Amino acid sequence: NNPTNTPADPTRAADGTLPQELLRKYILYARTHIHPKLSTTSFDQNKLTSLYTSLRRESAVSGGVPIAVRHIESILRMSEAHARLHLREYVREDDVDAAIDMML
Repeated sequence: NNPTNTPADPTRAADGTLPQELLRKYILYARTHIHPKLSTTSFDQNKLTSLYTSLRRESAVSGGVPIAVRHIESILRMSEAHARLHLREYVREDDVDAAIDMML
């Protein structure tokens, strides 16, 4: 059943998923011990600035709901949550990218 001849992962169920109790412990650990910080050197702030500007411009032209600063704040909170999920101390560029992908 293991075509790569590597040892089976004892933390995973037969179908490859994590057992619920292990997932519960992982989330609890991340929630209580991991508090990622936003660092000006860890991601490109210009990306968020240009995203905000282009989305504001696009919503004005199309007549859609205008984007507000709170939307950018939401992206930053989702970036922190993504970093926490990966047990990181700092928010990285890929965390911001994942948050932007979720938001759009």
